[in-house]
Amino acid sequence: MSAHAAAARDERELLAAGLEASGALRSRRWTGAFTTVPRHVFVPRFYAGPGEDGEYELLDGTDPGQRERWLAEAYQDEPLPTEVEDGGAWRSSSSQPSLMARMLEALEVTGGERVLEIGTGTGYNAALLCEGLGSGRVVSIDIDAGLVETARGRLRQLGYSPVLAAADGAAGYPAGAPYDRIIATCSLPRVPAAWLAQMVPGGLIMVNLYRELGGGALALLRAGDGQASGHFAPFFGGFMPTRTVPPGTAIETITASAGQDGERRKTALAAGMLGDDAFGMLAALRLPGVQKTGLLPDGEPEQAWLTADDGSWAYQAEGSGTVVQGGPRRLWDLLEEAHRDWDALGRPGRGEFGLTVTSGGEHLLWCGDERRHEWPI
Repeated sequence: MSAHAAAARDERELLAAGLEASGALRSRRWTGAFTTVPRHVFVPRFYAGPGEDGEYELLDGTDPGQRERWLAEAYQDEPLPTEVEDGGAWRSSSSQPSLMARMLEALEVTGGERVLEIGTGTGYNAALLCEGLGSGRVVSIDIDAGLVETARGRLRQLGYSPVLAAADGAAGYPAGAPYDRIIATCSLPRVPAAWLAQMVPGGLIMVNLYRELGGGALALLRAGDGQASGHFAPFFGGFMPTRTVPPGTAIETITASAGQDGERRKTALAAGMLGDDAFGMLAALRLPGVQKTGLLPDGEPEQAWLTADDGSWAYQAEGSGTVVQGGPRRLWDLLEEAHRDWDALGRPGRGEFGLTVTSGGEHLLWCGDERRHEWPI
């Protein structure tokens, strides 16, 4: 065994041991997969940073001067951006291993399940699935044909041969249906009806609902009777949205709102509450299409803005206790309403909330096993 191969083996074992110690890995199946599958093969080049100057540094495993650092950072429990656009936005990445581990464990597989992965990306998660279940039980799709072909080569190099296809994840992959599990490593605004149609009764769907406010709402839904229902994971699970999700318009709305008087009033709710783990998720789900943007006017306190594509806006200057809002909807009023509901329920954690999705596309958010409190979203 070469020194490089030995170093890579040691890094894999350290990563798996760390994930076990943190509780992200709990089963022999997935611990074995993380110990066996070499992550560095799927990220031959990735970006580190950003640094203090806001710039990313490209790490290339073929560069002898970077090889040692590249290998060590490839096995850190961190997401690794593999494509970065001008301005620093990530276009593609390798997900954080601890999040991947928690999601795989949550799928409750016993070894006989057929799995559809939405979002092939680098191919690393597909390799973990193949190692844990066997290549013949894994289907992985991505809308980017180039990513699919690159992942195919990496997987073949390691002896894995899942079904791979370039396809829009929102349509699932009917040719491989039915599935016992669907796991999405990208974020979608809604759970597609096509997924429900391609599931076996009792199968599980795991997906992060994309919201401009973030929130990391990761739903684990069991399919049956023409619908899927279940709780959100108790941990944050955020991913980049599918490339079919249009970009937000926060800056345009803020610019158009500049100089408008708006409606000014006192509020007891600080914008910082959106950083609360549970309320941040609830607010994101209750206010779809709403973005949060920080603005620092010259010589003035920082402002937290909420904006929506319909031209609605609201902002609060730090420490002011005052909100100003305008446009067709009063966004801060909606935020306060969500906070009142959360407070009245005793401030439940994210795992106490659940979601039911019908074949007709209805999404119903609820709280508690008895579902006494429901909100259509």
